[in-house]
Amino acid sequence: MTSQQFLALPQQYDANGNRIKEELIAGEMVAMATPSQLHDIVRGEINNARAVYLAAHGKVVNLRVYPEPAFQVTEESVLVPDVSVVAVARLRRQGERIISGAPEIAIEAVSPTDTYIHLKSKIRAYLANGSGAVWIAYPEAKSVEAHTAQGVREFSGDAVIADELLPEFSQPISAFYE
Repeated sequence: MTSQQFLALPQQYDANGNRIKEELIAGEMVAMATPSQLHDIVRGEINNARAVYLAAHGKVVNLRVYPEPAFQVTEESVLVPDVSVVAVARLRRQGERIISGAPEIAIEAVSPTDTYIHLKSKIRAYLANGSGAVWIAYPEAKSVEAHTAQGVREFSGDAVIADELLPEFSQPISAFYE
């Protein structure tokens, strides 16, 4: 399936009227599971840390942080990262349903239903299409992998994660899992 075909599909709802969220990953439509409480807590803590940083530095770096925006990353991938850091200039386009291209930084908190193949496909798509970094948070392991064009680094415990796209941002990984 192409991203155009995917985006043309009508929204689907469950028996309770909740919208069923889906992503298109390398041409495969994948339903997104309802997140666990742990997933939501980790996603929220990462979002909060980025939001605090950007409140202080946002005008300097000209970025914003958003939970769960949709991105048409490729012709075969429409992805919804848990948290995204996006350049302000890309958010000013009127009339667009979703954001074209990959976020500057994509952050995914792994759910029990996420598969290795889907995660790898997402990481490749993000990095090949404009993301400077992809963070994969593993709530059960209380760690984060930071993927960049230069490679992968893993952080856990009180190790401080920093990102060159966010000057002066540093956060101990343990803060995401408190």
